[in-house]
Amino acid sequence: MSKATLDQQYDYIIAGAGAAGLSLAWKMIHSPLSDKKTLVIDNELEPTNTKTWCFWESGAPPFSDIIHKKWTHTKIGTSQKHFSQPLNEYPYYCIRKIDFQRKIHQAIRSHPHFTLAEEQITTLESHSDSAILHTNDHSYQAEYIFQSCFPLHPQKKQAPKHPLWQHFLGWEITVEEPLFDPQVFTLMDFDDSFCDGIAFMYILPWSATSALIEYTIFSERVEEQSFYEDKISLYLNNQFNLRPIDYQINRQELGKIPMQDLLAKPWYKPRILNIGTSSGRTKPSTGYTFQRIQQQTKNLVTNLNKTGTPDPQPPSAFRYKAYDLWLLHIIHTSPQKALTVFKQLFTNNSADDLFRFLGEQSTFRQDLSIMSSVPYAPFLKAIWNTRNRLWQIFKNYLLRN
Repeated sequence: MSKATLDQQYDYIIAGAGAAGLSLAWKMIHSPLSDKKTLVIDNELEPTNTKTWCFWESGAPPFSDIIHKKWTHTKIGTSQKHFSQPLNEYPYYCIRKIDFQRKIHQAIRSHPHFTLAEEQITTLESHSDSAILHTNDHSYQAEYIFQSCFPLHPQKKQAPKHPLWQHFLGWEITVEEPLFDPQVFTLMDFDDSFCDGIAFMYILPWSATSALIEYTIFSERVEEQSFYEDKISLYLNNQFNLRPIDYQINRQELGKIPMQDLLAKPWYKPRILNIGTSSGRTKPSTGYTFQRIQQQTKNLVTNLNKTGTPDPQPPSAFRYKAYDLWLLHIIHTSPQKALTVFKQLFTNNSADDLFRFLGEQSTFRQDLSIMSSVPYAPFLKAIWNTRNRLWQIFKNYLLRN
């Protein structure tokens, strides 16, 4: 396509206005890149209260002015006991998608060099010195496109060896009498009756009378919606003596997050960079993404400021990629052993130490301490059985570095 047929030209295009695209736009606006002509475009821009993004942070949290809730204690539940732990170093935070969208949409719309557009994106086209985004009605050109609206380009698709998903249904409920402790969230209350993967209840109390109650599964197969609903109803009855007439369901969250051992591909096509989940920013062993997106977009803006070109970094250091691969193997091939691993992780370690490890901020000595707290046999088997896949990952790191 020649430049004459283009509708408009930009310095940068951000294709996809989810957590990754909006985080990148926000950081660009608050950097020397704010004078660059930038288009932020998505198929749907209407803010929706359909998701909550949670993360832990030892310092000041990002987007502190729209933090919906902060917790300083977490609770873990097993068949033997329920226990809480303080979060002295890593408080847990929650941001609502709707608040995040409204904040950044407003910043984009009020900035003279940024444009927010709602159009149906169809294809992304790459050239030697530019990239072009096509919609149903228009075409836009830029030096670089940062995309989170498409999965890997078909030529780069891979078959995961462990095709696991984190899938869940959550109910945000209110009750009449005080029932929840607003300072304590339940990270995992394990369901020992589920055998095809790891299942647990995740509870975010907003107040003494309101909470998000979510049934979450790590497995290969997604269940029918009624399955999650039955589990939540049963849990509310068993744990809180609540019947359906005792609570009101205000909204629900339904989702599916990849937990797979794919090799991250930084580029969708030349001059079209993947960001967010499309670039491997969802941590395979946990499904957490938001804080990893913040680090990715911060690094991209820093590199663009310094050199004028993005220099994408691997989502994780190699050793963390290995840890994730081993745990995925255990979940996929021996879910009951994986359940034991998870229970002992939380029973034998502090929540702060685990958050440091899962957030990939630990030292190797701290890693060894964490790994020594769980059974050795499943991991030794996983190390042997995943050796070929791990070698592929290692070669990928060598090529990128």
